[in-house]
Amino acid sequence: MPRVLLAGHLPPPMSGIGTYYQNLLGSSLPSRVNLQFIDTSSRRRPLSKTGSWSFSNLISAVVDCVRFARAVVTYRPEICHIATAFGLSFVKHSVCIGIAKLFGSKVLLHPHCSFYILYERQSKAWQWFVRRVARLGDGVVVLSNEWNKLQEILPGCQIYYLPNAINLHDYVDVGREKIESKDDDQCVRVLYLGYLGKAKGSFDLIRAAQMVLSLERGVVFDLVGQEHAAGEVEQLTAQIVHAGLEPFIRIRPAVAGAEKIELLRSADLFVYPSYHEGMPMAVIEAMACGLPIIATRVGGLPDLVHSGLNGLLVPAGQPNQLASAIHQLVINAPMRHAMQKGSFQLAQENFDVEKLVPRLLRIYQTLLSSHLEIPVQH
Repeated sequence: MPRVLLAGHLPPPMSGIGTYYQNLLGSSLPSRVNLQFIDTSSRRRPLSKTGSWSFSNLISAVVDCVRFARAVVTYRPEICHIATAFGLSFVKHSVCIGIAKLFGSKVLLHPHCSFYILYERQSKAWQWFVRRVARLGDGVVVLSNEWNKLQEILPGCQIYYLPNAINLHDYVDVGREKIESKDDDQCVRVLYLGYLGKAKGSFDLIRAAQMVLSLERGVVFDLVGQEHAAGEVEQLTAQIVHAGLEPFIRIRPAVAGAEKIELLRSADLFVYPSYHEGMPMAVIEAMACGLPIIATRVGGLPDLVHSGLNGLLVPAGQPNQLASAIHQLVINAPMRHAMQKGSFQLAQENFDVEKLVPRLLRIYQTLLSSHLEIPVQH
């Protein structure tokens, strides 16, 4: 079996990248390749500070690169599979790519963010840097169809499509309960899980909730997670209090494990109004629990949400359209129930981590050339 060094992040803090690699390491992948995992992100850093340019983060980045270099020297992997994101994370992992190539490893770069935030909205100098780093590696794993644009700017780049995935076993019972139950509760519960703040559309969601509640009082909104930037949760809370809607719009701290499962079980709708996304794990988890999804048409979200089948897509930054979509599903229980089945089925078919492991093994095999056979179980 080939030697693979997987560089990523595990909780804490809880994040989409951490959840993904936790699921991947809990799959059959470690039994099918000679796998070593190296954490290239500090677990002491608050979630709101991740990726930001600060002195403490720069020091942590240097430490992370040294730890990665030691792992490469000790383990001598044939493949370095390196997760990254935008900002300082990308700079740090570009150094890791250089180290891996110096010691003769094949490099697979795996960005866990949107193409828009990593490349399109950035300066010409940064775009040049991204292109150079992508060419330095031997292939790029992309999350969604949004990344097709990378092929246009780097025609010779080897690109592999591999969506995020979860361990469906943790959610399948909730999903079956949803699609089999006939919920006659008059209160509709709308749930958001993830970062809280402007970039995630939290302020838009509060405004949309106000519009919905002006028409229907039998709705409760739960916004659950850590703040994206300092002070944003305080601002959100003030907005709710000013509107006098504390009984109907609740902000709660991040949850995990059984607490998260119970929140998903009690919800009727899942809303994700972000301004940019890779492929959010929270949306996949909500789909696996049989929840209709209302999300913005950004990043990898259109790969998850098929409008009319398992949810509705709206433009980012448009609270009026967000409110209209929420209200449509609040008052139309048959549509909600149909979309429950759509979400559950799509999750089962496309986002089970065990079904994606063989695809990742084939990517590894392609990198190492055809003479090395990696056993792939179907």
